[in-house]
Amino acid sequence: MWRKFLLHQFVQPRILWAPRDPGWWIAITFILGSVLFCVGAILPFTSGLSTAVTNVVYLVGSSLYLVGALIQFIQGRRMKINHRDDASAMRHLANKNSRAAGIQAIGALLFQTSMTGAFIRSLSIAQQEKIIWVPDLFGALCFLVASSMFFTLRYPIQHRQGNGRSARELAMMNIIGSAFFVISALGAYIVPLTDQSIYPQIANLGTFAGAVLFLLSSIPGLPAKPNSRTSPTP
Repeated sequence: MWRKFLLHQFVQPRILWAPRDPGWWIAITFILGSVLFCVGAILPFTSGLSTAVTNVVYLVGSSLYLVGALIQFIQGRRMKINHRDDASAMRHLANKNSRAAGIQAIGALLFQTSMTGAFIRSLSIAQQEKIIWVPDLFGALCFLVASSMFFTLRYPIQHRQGNGRSARELAMMNIIGSAFFVISALGAYIVPLTDQSIYPQIANLGTFAGAVLFLLSSIPGLPAKPNSRTSPTP
């Protein structure tokens, strides 16, 4: 039954413009950031575009991820859980959400560091490893840790309140997506003395797959239209 409920999260009508809703900002920044990461993964397969264009796309995408993660962190400190009367339990849950969002924000910041370093053309191979590859790998690992923490929570802040099980299933999509980001980073490792990534195709495919999963898991974060809030019971 949970699969039916989860599917309902994607087919119900959503409000595309709700700037007064913090949850909308979380969802829209991750949606747009994921779309840009998908585009960035596809661009290397097209001809006539410089790597600078790809780097700009990734930099903007990581910036959107960072904005979304920071909003998550703030909302985690303020969140209120339905059907919970224990104030200390609510605060503990909010703190765990904030810690997960904070780790995710660090990951997005590391992505930005990596993308910014890619604009520096005078880097040696050793410098590229430290400034580009290492932040990319640790950024992906931060996303993996944060997604795993969200999964363990009954009410992850990254998705709207309602059914906790559905939220965890969506968090699982982020775990898998983060694992693809890690695979992508490993494939992007620069082989010493060659100035070439070890598996560039795997790096691009891993980024694309991870971004698609983050895109899908972020869509249910958009507010549902008033006449479509009723959900099937899992």
